[in-house]
Amino acid sequence: MQTQKSAATTASTAASSKAEIGESICKDAAGDSKSSAVDLGQVRLLSDGSLVFVTFTTTANIPTSGTVLYSVTAWSPDGKTGYQLGAKFQNGKEVANFVYNVVTNKQENITNGAVAADKTVSTRYPLAKLVGLGDTFSWSGSVTVDGADVDRCADGEAKTPFPGV
Repeated sequence: MQTQKSAATTASTAASSKAEIGESICKDAAGDSKSSAVDLGQVRLLSDGSLVFVTFTTTANIPTSGTVLYSVTAWSPDGKTGYQLGAKFQNGKEVANFVYNVVTNKQENITNGAVAADKTVSTRYPLAKLVGLGDTFSWSGSVTVDGADVDRCADGEAKTPFPGV
């Protein structure tokens, strides 16, 4: 009887650990960008329970000239809480990485550094900065070039719960 209880406890612990990870991927059609500079292929959100990792994959190498903003806009299920997570590059160098609260109009700069190489831009944000978002939020990814929105991946949903937000 004791062995069965241990096995059940182990299974419960494993299920709890797995529940700490959330993932959502938004795939975007190639060739739909309004700019020849950048075209989204997909945007991926992955959470380890304390951070959300955001990865933008493009169909060609990321631009090294102009100003390019890679961002995710996320909304709580009730629409009362919203955030923009953004990484901005100017001439291929990071100039901003931030969490912007859409409701309060406040931006917090994040200093952990975004990484841009080849066809990928990767960054991470503390889940603690996304208070009130909920673990099944809706989201979209977008790219802005020199101030103009050029591509959007619109069907992102937190299909796997993101605990802690």
